[in-house]
Amino acid sequence: MEDSEHRTEVQELAQELEKYRQIVETAGDAVVSVNQHHEVVYMNAAAERLFGYQRTEVLGGDLAPLIPSEHRQAHRHYLERYLRTGQARVLGHSAELTAERKDGERRPISISFSVAQLADGPLFTAIMRDLSAERSLAQQVKHSQQLALVGQTVATVSHEIRTPLVLIGGFARQLAAKEKGLSPQGRHKLEVIAQEVARLEGLLSELNDLSRPQQYNWREVGLPQVLERVRELMEPQLQRDGLGLRLELGQGLPLVAADPDRLSQVLINLIQNAAQASQPGQEVSLSLETDPQGRAVLVVSDQGFGISPQHLPQVFNPFFTTKPRGTGLGLPLARRIMEEHGGSLELFSQAGQGTRVRLSLPPLGQGPASAVPGGEAAG
Repeated sequence: MEDSEHRTEVQELAQELEKYRQIVETAGDAVVSVNQHHEVVYMNAAAERLFGYQRTEVLGGDLAPLIPSEHRQAHRHYLERYLRTGQARVLGHSAELTAERKDGERRPISISFSVAQLADGPLFTAIMRDLSAERSLAQQVKHSQQLALVGQTVATVSHEIRTPLVLIGGFARQLAAKEKGLSPQGRHKLEVIAQEVARLEGLLSELNDLSRPQQYNWREVGLPQVLERVRELMEPQLQRDGLGLRLELGQGLPLVAADPDRLSQVLINLIQNAAQASQPGQEVSLSLETDPQGRAVLVVSDQGFGISPQHLPQVFNPFFTTKPRGTGLGLPLARRIMEEHGGSLELFSQAGQGTRVRLSLPPLGQGPASAVPGGEAAG
């Protein structure tokens, strides 16, 4: 009887341990445990997703690959100090740090630490939550608030300014064209006035586009045709500036539900940005391929001077620009158009190493619900 009771107790204990193991294994937060030798003894499925490593690559090895390179030595010192003194500054507290994935991508995380004293030594455990989605949502809320503010401003400013602008520009052009007694200097000033008025009218148009609901003429679209049309429009301008324009088309490209004119608007804006950031002799590239999920991916890249780290987080803020005559509205409008197509727009850049803008669109049948090929719908 005693053997049977003991066997039953062992089985119940094993079941209880398996239950807790499954709870930790299926948890949404990443869990990683290390021993006193800085070796990884456990990581759950969420930790694999967060760091991009399979646990077979990490278990039994040093924790270093899961720590951002600049903090690896300090982390080892913290553990050694705890083993020596028994004192810890972070145990029992949570903090916001940055995790570094296997592919080099960095993500914001919330992390808390604990220690369990076992027979063979202490076991240190970190519980981590990926904050990327929360940060992205916060950015989207901020972006929406900015657009709402722009909309309120445009509703008043556009009405009050457009009419006198049209009159000023019209009179300036008439005088420059018909007034015979004007000096060359006077005629030049009138031309400058007309040019500046045209620029301000363009700014008002961009503000209106950004702040009001868009109208889309949804069609079943082949993206290679859109890119060829854009290249035909933009190549002469780039050639005048001493720049090349290269187009690369992949195989098996999907049809998409889109407004081809709006997509062209986005691409022209991005090519103009790339051209303005480039030097004569450099090249602007357009590429189109299909990702593993079947989405169409367009990439506009340049070899220009890039964007500095302090400016990169601000490029989608309305009115932010580093160009002397820029409006700061082109990129926010381009991203909005892509999102209303059910897609996305991401920008990657490093100072001195050029800029790459990645556009993604779902294949036909997976786009926005309002997109009916061959029909018209409001965005």
